[in-house]
Amino acid sequence: MQLEIIIKIITAIVAILGAGKIIYEITTGKRSRLREDYKFAKDFLEELRENPDLHPFAVEKGYQAIAGSTTISTDEIAYILSLKNPARCLNDYLLSKKYLYKLETHGYLRLEFSKKYASDWSRKWRKILNLLLYFFFSFCAIAPILMPEYIRLIVVTLPGFGYYAFVSLDTYIRIKIGEKLVKNQQRYTSNLHLPSV
Repeated sequence: MQLEIIIKIITAIVAILGAGKIIYEITTGKRSRLREDYKFAKDFLEELRENPDLHPFAVEKGYQAIAGSTTISTDEIAYILSLKNPARCLNDYLLSKKYLYKLETHGYLRLEFSKKYASDWSRKWRKILNLLLYFFFSFCAIAPILMPEYIRLIVVTLPGFGYYAFVSLDTYIRIKIGEKLVKNQQRYTSNLHLPSV
């Protein structure tokens, strides 16, 4: 009887860690259209270099297409593309931008955490809390598996607690990615066109 419970607990822990890995991969996901992205980015940046008077609408749409998002400005995208490892930085910025100050493009450019997340301690306790919440909610989601008399409750616990487990892990990942982005931002080039839209 005790061996059966131990096996169930080990299975539950493996499932929680496996689900965490899947959520991480979904959150930081890779695009399947990398060749198309490459061709578009190459053509757009080349056109931008050859034609600095390109209409601001075309410039904005081009940068948004590269970013795959309309929620960040052309200047933000241009700055991110000027960093080393621009594809990774752009993806990281899209994932963690809600924790960062809106990038101002006047004067010295640098990505920094917003006031609420500026201190190491503020980010550390949030990461620890969200990781603990992830394990707690994940365990609650699959708890009926450990107690066969409550197995029918899994149709409620799995989606209910599973959602909160996902949100907690997603928050942890986004803060962690933001830390990496802010810490490792290094300029690659400064010759990208920053439009004055």
